[in-house]
Amino acid sequence: MIPTSSDTNYKREGAPLRCFVTGASGFVGGHLCERLIADGHEVRALVRATSNTALLEKAGAKIVEGTLDAVNLFARYAEDTDVFFHLAAITRTYRHRTFFDVNTRGTKALVGGLERADYGGKLVLLSSLAAGGPAVNRRAPRTEEHDDDPVSEYGRSKLAAERVVRENAPPACDWTILRPGAIYGPREHQIYDLLKMLQSTGLAFRFGKGVNVQMTHVDDVVEALLLAGTRESANGRTYYVTDPTSWSFDEIMKLAAEVLGKNLRTIPLPMFVATCLATAIDGASRVAGKPLTPLGRDKLAEMKAFNWICDPERIQRELGWKPKWNLTDGMKQTIEWYQAEGWLPSRKS
Repeated sequence: MIPTSSDTNYKREGAPLRCFVTGASGFVGGHLCERLIADGHEVRALVRATSNTALLEKAGAKIVEGTLDAVNLFARYAEDTDVFFHLAAITRTYRHRTFFDVNTRGTKALVGGLERADYGGKLVLLSSLAAGGPAVNRRAPRTEEHDDDPVSEYGRSKLAAERVVRENAPPACDWTILRPGAIYGPREHQIYDLLKMLQSTGLAFRFGKGVNVQMTHVDDVVEALLLAGTRESANGRTYYVTDPTSWSFDEIMKLAAEVLGKNLRTIPLPMFVATCLATAIDGASRVAGKPLTPLGRDKLAEMKAFNWICDPERIQRELGWKPKWNLTDGMKQTIEWYQAEGWLPSRKS
């Protein structure tokens, strides 16, 4: 729905929002663009020249080819954009400096373009729970009042990007930062890789005692982005965005196996095995010139932290956000989508 008069519709009361989305061809970005357009808003989608834009074009987005270092491009489009949704980021690389090249410097370029244009609209940054760091344990979730303590280079690069927004956004520019945890849903690839192995072998490999996480459906993250982009009460605020229910690795795999109709066998492996694998994978990725799997030394640092748990109470209280998907229903919906699209074989085949 188009924001009502109780929302902030930056400079254009009652009219559809003119939105600019970076990372539009990515998992969350694609879903955000589709939702914005379905709700009647105008969308410019920033993509690389090599990106697959078929779904964006089908949805009705206006494609803008460019890169995150295009300060002049951001300044030019700032003149007729109500809300910038900055989602572009890199989540895995075998070169740690690449996290900062993309996640931090890309944000600097965007903010620099907005400064050049003296931008007076809204900027929403999709950050990550990794910027805040893990919780001490499963019963003491991280909140926005806790000191930030990222354990990975990815998390540190996202925290640095947040500081760029807080410290350098133009005076007239309102901003909001969202920190989601693990996101799943149709078209997601990393969790899909685990499901594909489970479907084909019935096996799940757990390193150490396994992580505890909160799984949030992409539709619920998109809803949080829309609230952040339209609610005046979100201005200048940082929010954790997660389904409050926490799950262990074993619990998630058991649920997935039940949906897939597989007999699950979990193989526990010592953490030193993961360390050896991550080191070997990083080395092979350097030879290949691209990350070969999500597992690398930076991801391993997050796995060793175990408890990726936070409290979404602030966004629930201030913006009225509430997840519509629980993991049981969301996992079933996601797996059924994978099966319908041929990513996974259906149970009937």
